[in-house]
Order: sequence, then structure tokens, then C-alpha cells
Amino acid sequence: MVAPSSISAVCVYGSKVAGYARADSDYDLIVVARKFREGVRYRYVGDDMAASALIVDEGLLLQDATASSLGEFVVGRFLNVYEPISNAELFRRVETEYKSRVLVEALLELSSDYGDFCRHLLVPMDYFLFDKLRRRSVVYPPALYSYVQTYSCSLGAENRAISADGFREAARSLLPRGYFSLEEGGIRMNPEKMKGDSFTKVQSIFALTTRGVTQYAVHGYAGRVGFSVFRKEAESKLRRMREQPDPLPELERPKTLLRLDEGTVIPDASRLEMEVARLLGYTEFAAEERMIGDPYSTTRVLTFRGGGRETSVVLKNFSDIRSLKWALLGVWAAAASKFRLTPLARLDREYSVTRALRAAGIRVPNIIAVSPDVRILVKEFVEGETLAKAIDDFSKVGAGELLGVASYGKLMAKVHATGFALGDAKASNVIVSPRGLTLTDLEQADPEGDKAWDIAEFVYYTAKLSNREEAMKRIANSFLGAYSAEGSKDVISKASALKYLRPFQPFLLPGLAKSLRETMLAFG
Repeated sequence: MVAPSSISAVCVYGSKVAGYARADSDYDLIVVARKFREGVRYRYVGDDMAASALIVDEGLLLQDATASSLGEFVVGRFLNVYEPISNAELFRRVETEYKSRVLVEALLELSSDYGDFCRHLLVPMDYFLFDKLRRRSVVYPPALYSYVQTYSCSLGAENRAISADGFREAARSLLPRGYFSLEEGGIRMNPEKMKGDSFTKVQSIFALTTRGVTQYAVHGYAGRVGFSVFRKEAESKLRRMREQPDPLPELERPKTLLRLDEGTVIPDASRLEMEVARLLGYTEFAAEERMIGDPYSTTRVLTFRGGGRETSVVLKNFSDIRSLKWALLGVWAAAASKFRLTPLARLDREYSVTRALRAAGIRVPNIIAVSPDVRILVKEFVEGETLAKAIDDFSKVGAGELLGVASYGKLMAKVHATGFALGDAKASNVIVSPRGLTLTDLEQADPEGDKAWDIAEFVYYTAKLSNREEAMKRIANSFLGAYSAEGSKDVISKASALKYLRPFQPFLLPGLAKSLRETMLAFG
């Protein structure tokens, strides 16, 4: 069928190489031939199927690697371990070309799914392996047996490392494009260079479907064999289906391999409560949930009890319908400030600013987990009362200390000194505890934000619907005095501009609004 002189490369793959072969397993070969007129064809050697050779034209093999011309029917075998017999350079080239494409497609989909938040993900090399194997097993279920065996047999760890090395080499070849940076633990995406969108994902889904159809068509074409061989293949596949071993977690849920610098990725939202409990060290527990914050808040507290202890965490859902408040607030405050509206943008900002402010020595809750598919952030629950509660208590009595307000003025000046504006600087977003003040809501924080808005929002919003002018003036004086001692008076001066007052005027008595603005003018 193939002249020896036309053979350009030969390799062995499958159970014999991967380490899970039975005594009666055959050898699986890929024979690459130049100008092979049939394109691709199976050839079985020996009466007992001692060896099966997949013969493929060299040009078609390269096209399958770069453009899936055969539905990845041939090149898909290079995801896993193989052993070159001749012309290892050709197989390495094919593997690198193929894995480069697989890698880019996977990153584009992550970028499409997670937007700017993808910058926080560390994607290990074996993610690309198991993500692709899962997709291939969906298209062709009989292959699942060999995938599970390859990575759960005695050579499983070695097979995994070999495949990951191939993806690492592919990643190095792609570095000049600037899509990502290469770190010791994997790949860090650059969302500015990889702007995935819904069209990208549709393309990926369409490609998966068309590849599956092509793969089946090529399988039928390549496997033109006699009835006895067909019967043996069918029996082998049925036996594999009956003997299917337990699936690997990575094959079922490849996204469990994704990593964050702080917190754990929980890709399966249906297991969120169970996974958080596990992270907190609970094996048996009872859980109780309650909402906290303003009526339009998307934040709830989840309390776990078990083993004689109790732990609470905060779950913030950025895609909750109540988060539409930001669209309404954006219209309300359009002249004075801009709010980030999309769930992913707010999740990205809360995660990144939390870590940046902690690095600057500012108290923020620890991040425990993120479920990016449903835009949920799980953070440490900080015991204490809100600064808004302390202010409300003061305004009712009209006397007492305003240490928390002064401390917030100093804290805001420190936040601004780091380059950030809070964006949502209400007193209800500050927890007062024996540890000091903790900032809890950072989804609108921005390194390019409007610091004057922070000051105006705190002063005016604190006084909304209040008729206690003297108490509100004392609060404003305490806050502005502390801020001006640590921060920029120019920011206070800017905050006194009428454009910052206008969004709050409907909620302020005219005399109080005038008095608060004059107080800001005095400090600016």
C-alpha cells in the first residue's frame, strides 16, 4: 500500500506507550507518507491485529495540526504521549503546531467567559490537556476509556508531565504575540491583547461541532476494513464501555485546575456551599444564610456550624438582578461620577483592588474563593458594626465621640495616596471593629477614579434625609479635618463644586446642603 521510500516518519502511540496495555493489546502506529493518494487510511497487520497502522499523508497531517482539516482525527493523538521511531523532528513540529492552536483556542474561550477577570487566573499547562480531552470525549465517547487509563495508570503522572511539556513548548512559541506571560506555574493572560467576546465563543462551539462531524466522517473513511476486523473493533469498544473506570476529576471539570493568587476557583456553582465548607475545614456542617447591607444589596452572609465551631463568610453576587442599581445610579450621578456596570468588570475591580489595598497596608477582608462562571466572590466576614450605624447613633443623640469618622477621613486620604478612588465611599461600606476600620465594598474602586467624588459622596450621602443640621456639620468637620491633615486640600476644594452637590440635592434640606458645601469650601 505504501512504498517504503515514501514513508517520512513513524511513531507509536496508545496503550503500549502510555502504560495501560493488556496482554492482547495491539501496537498503534502512525505512519506518515509523502503524497499518500488515499489521504488517510487504517491498515491492520497480522491475523490477530498485532498492530494497527494509521497511514496519513504528510501534508494532510500538517493541515490537521494547523487547521483541523481532518477534524483532528489524526493530530488529536498527539495530545497524549507517543514515541517516535523515525523523524522525531516532524512529530515535534506537528505536536507544537497543534498544541499552539489548542492553547490559543482555550485562552480565547476563558477570555470570552471571564473578560478582564481572566488576568487573575493562572492557567497550568495540564488545563489545556484536560480541557481538550474532555471536549474530544464529548464528540467521541469511546475515547474516554483511553484518556482515563492514560492518566490514571502507573505511568499517569509521567504521561501528564510529558504532555504538559509539549504545551509549554507551544506556549514559548506564542510568547511574541503578547497574548500572555509565561510563569513557573502556567500562563497569565493579558486581556488587553486577548479580547475574547461572544463571537469568539460561538466560533469555538461551531468549530467543536464541525470537527466532530469531520472526525466521524474521516474515521469511517479511514477504517475501510473487512468484516472480521470491524467485528473485533466493535467488540473492543463495547468492552471499553462496560469497563469504564472512574472518571478523573480533571476530565470532568478541567476548570478546577485554574488557580488564583488569592482564593480558590470554584467552577461548579452547584457545589459552591460544599466547596467553601471544605476550604474552611468542615466535613459535616449545617449552613444558614442571611442578606446584609442595604435593601438593594447583592451580598449575603453564609454561616457554617459543625464540630463545635462556627464560621461566617460573605458571598457577593455580581450578577444578581439587584446589581442593576449601578445602572440606575449611573444615570442619577452621570454628571459627577461614572460607575462600572457589568458584573465581570465589578468582580475584576473588587478582586484586584482588594489585593492592592491590602498590599498598601489597608484593612480589607481576605478572599476565600471565586466562582467566576456565576460572578460570585467569597470573602472573610468581618465582625463589627458599620460606620453608618455609629453615625446614626451619634446623630440621634447629638453628642459623643466621632473617632470612627475621623479615622475614616485619614483612611480615605491613605487610599487616595495609593492612587485609588473608592467610587462608593458610603459609611455603610466601612466596618468598625477593635482592629480598626475595614473597607468592604470595592467594586467601584478605580486607580483612575474621581477622589473628589469620594469626599462629596461621604459628606452629602451621610446627611441625606436628615434634619439634624448641627450633627451633620460636626460629622463633616470631623471627616474633612482628618482628611485634610493627611491628604490633599485640592481634592476637598474640587469636591465643593456644584456638580458634586447636584445628585444629592433632592435628598438634602436646602439649608443643610448649603451648610455642608460651605464647610467643604472652608477646608479646601
